[in-house]
Amino acid sequence: MPTPASQLPPDATTLARRIAALEREVRELRAARRLEAATVGAGGMRVVNGGRLAMDTPPGVRVVDVGAIHDSRFDHPDGTPQQAIWMRREDGTDVFTCFAGIEDATQAWVLWDRQDNAVVADDTVSGTGLARPYLPVQMAPAYQGGWDYWPRTSSTAAQELWIGRIYKQQPRLVVVIRAAMDTSGATGVVDLIVGNTVANSFPVAFAADWFTFGPVDLTSYAHMQQVDVRVRGRRVTGTGTIRASLISAYTVQS
Repeated sequence: MPTPASQLPPDATTLARRIAALEREVRELRAARRLEAATVGAGGMRVVNGGRLAMDTPPGVRVVDVGAIHDSRFDHPDGTPQQAIWMRREDGTDVFTCFAGIEDATQAWVLWDRQDNAVVADDTVSGTGLARPYLPVQMAPAYQGGWDYWPRTSSTAAQELWIGRIYKQQPRLVVVIRAAMDTSGATGVVDLIVGNTVANSFPVAFAADWFTFGPVDLTSYAHMQQVDVRVRGRRVTGTGTIRASLISAYTVQS
């Protein structure tokens, strides 16, 4: 039968090692329980094996989920959790998600408004481009051998044929028109005016032709500044009038 003396370590060194090992285990347990502050170095950090990175507000509202989404409604068909990104505002409303919705087969990235409407999303069926928002398709009167419905001027001084105003959000502007002189042998010029500056000009002859202005640099304007855009025309030689039809206008990336 063991005695109390037989339970003691053989020497003081062994006892010290056991105490040191226990201290290490306690420190590791404390660190695993709660990490108040940490720095991740060059090696980086990986979340693997179905793990998740989550962040809650002090009141307990979930703001960020990266990894396994623990909501059975979004599970894969085989019952495993979906790996996704889910970001919310402090009030709990969705702001950005990258996961497959209920009964959806493919993950999509979506920006949400506060009423849970998809504002911007990619198209998961084709795998290219946008699903939201819907973009306008601009159209203009077709040319059928006559110009009667196109804005026109016979002046030799530049006259405004088209005018618009945009909020500057993207750094470049493109404007597409069709233009022609209505008298054989006459010539004219069409200009694109951005602000108060002539951005592009093209010579115009008797045959109806396509003209693409730009891309015109808008970086000198502040974000959301209103910018006037005008198409002007004038007759240079001959008689008759210059006519122009605006086909499309849009802003683009750099």
